[in-house]
Amino acid sequence: MEPDPQGIIFDIKRYAIHDGPGIRTTVFFKGCSLSCQWCANPESQKTSLEIAVLKNECIQCGRCADVCPMDAVHLSDNGHTLNRTSCNICGKCVEVCLGEAIQIIGRRVSVKDLYTEVATDRPFWERSGGGVTLSGGEPLVQHCFAKDFLKKCRESYIHTAIESCLHVAPETLEDILPFVNMFICDMKIMDDYKHKQYTGVSNVLILKNMANLLRTDQDMLVRMPLIPGVNDDMTNLTALGKFLQSHREGARLELLPHHRLGESKYERLDRSYGRVNMQLPSETEMKKAADVLGNFKINLVKKE
Repeated sequence: MEPDPQGIIFDIKRYAIHDGPGIRTTVFFKGCSLSCQWCANPESQKTSLEIAVLKNECIQCGRCADVCPMDAVHLSDNGHTLNRTSCNICGKCVEVCLGEAIQIIGRRVSVKDLYTEVATDRPFWERSGGGVTLSGGEPLVQHCFAKDFLKKCRESYIHTAIESCLHVAPETLEDILPFVNMFICDMKIMDDYKHKQYTGVSNVLILKNMANLLRTDQDMLVRMPLIPGVNDDMTNLTALGKFLQSHREGARLELLPHHRLGESKYERLDRSYGRVNMQLPSETEMKKAADVLGNFKINLVKKE
């Protein structure tokens, strides 16, 4: 008997209504090939398990330092510090923390166990026309695990969706395509130089994969986070409109306002918040962007 494939996830969101049709169960995968400066889920970027420290919750009891076998935890007048290089994610500090200030981000799951866990929501999917959505991070970083889980869902007649930046090999996309009912794809910036500057990677592969998907009859929604001074200029919006229209007239596009909801997560992981100077778009700026895109034969959808 072949072993049940395993992957690493960091959250499951139930009763989601913005991740595809109907009421959905969204599974968040760890790992991403991009490093967007505005990322709201920094805990999703690495494929490995991580320790998060909520320093405001620390009561300075010292129990974590006492049990750490790697001497990676230290307490001082300046508060709790964690040597992440030494830490082996054994979890002993989590077990003894009285203030629940230390958490392990991520857990390993098998396809069978993950399916059993999410399948309890099936009555909600059936009544609402919903299903399961894979998100992240980038689910296709764990391509084989994602494929096997999606295949299991499809065999059980569950509607499947995947949120992807499409920065994957075309062969990977082709391999997973039969098991996905709907793709929700991010398009950050059309200019390749700026895309590298703000996300760390080129967009050439992303645009190639997106164009290939748009030319099929695959159910698809494209999303772009609107960030003033980054991608809200006329040049970028016009390029996006032309691209979508040229590959699929009537392509669906959703503009999302940039937000700062994930800012506190960076401190918990001892990382710097890269978008501190990025502004939030006003309603006027959102409307102006929509007006530009409205000149093209695409379908602008609004998040309800």
